[in-house]
Amino acid sequence: MWDSLKKRIIPGLSFAAIIVSAIYFSPWTYALIMLLIILLCTHEFFKIIKAEREPDDVLANFHGIAVSIYICAIFIAGFLERLTILPTKYLSIAPFAFLLILFLELFSKSSKPLYNIGLNVMGLLYIGIPIFMSNYIIQLSNTETGILYDGRILLGAMLLVMLNDVGAYFMGNWFGKHPLFTRVSPKKTIEGTVGGYLVNLIGGVLGFYIIGQIPLLDWLIIAVLSSTGAIIGDLVESLFKRSLQIKDSGSAIPGHGGFLDRFDAILYSLPIIATYIILRF
Repeated sequence: MWDSLKKRIIPGLSFAAIIVSAIYFSPWTYALIMLLIILLCTHEFFKIIKAEREPDDVLANFHGIAVSIYICAIFIAGFLERLTILPTKYLSIAPFAFLLILFLELFSKSSKPLYNIGLNVMGLLYIGIPIFMSNYIIQLSNTETGILYDGRILLGAMLLVMLNDVGAYFMGNWFGKHPLFTRVSPKKTIEGTVGGYLVNLIGGVLGFYIIGQIPLLDWLIIAVLSSTGAIIGDLVESLFKRSLQIKDSGSAIPGHGGFLDRFDAILYSLPIIATYIILRF
């Protein structure tokens, strides 16, 4: 177990340190790391679903590139809108992504256009919406004295998602006996899930005392939401991989698999947390 743990901890901590530093340092490094996550995740997503496409689908590679560019553009638009640099009305272009996907499919030689459209829209929604909504978890505005930026709540939320994974991993290994969702992920246990929630509640208390900014109750609610999102996100990605008959989405991060394996919980959690923050504050 220790050897396996070392393979997970060192790359995991290194990767987390890069993300934490980028989000904490400035709005521009935050934007850059999010754009990098978009490109890495969309590249990996369209790579693993390539086998599902027909060999004569001449637009298979182009779709991945087009979706990546579009998600980046929408994220940047949301980022600039939050800085009051770009008027809100320009975000109305977002629905045109779906129209573009439909238009491009006209030129594909595939005999399963509806299937291809579904795959492309899935990539757009699965990766695009969570990263776009991260803009609404940070404090970001353009004032007369300069840019007001604070990414600490986003940092806390993302760390809680990661903390849930740690709690579930250890509690599952030590006490796990009852499977949680055998059909999708046989190794996940109810005990590990409960452990993830308990560790996250402790993390929520620490978030209140270390980061602050919002009341303790809100930190505890975000801790529960992040655990719930992390569990479902991990199960959803396991469902994808089981359908595609692959073990990992990639091998870029030793001990963790691919980028989608690392961000599956975050991608599912961010929209939930962002929605709560928008409605609450």
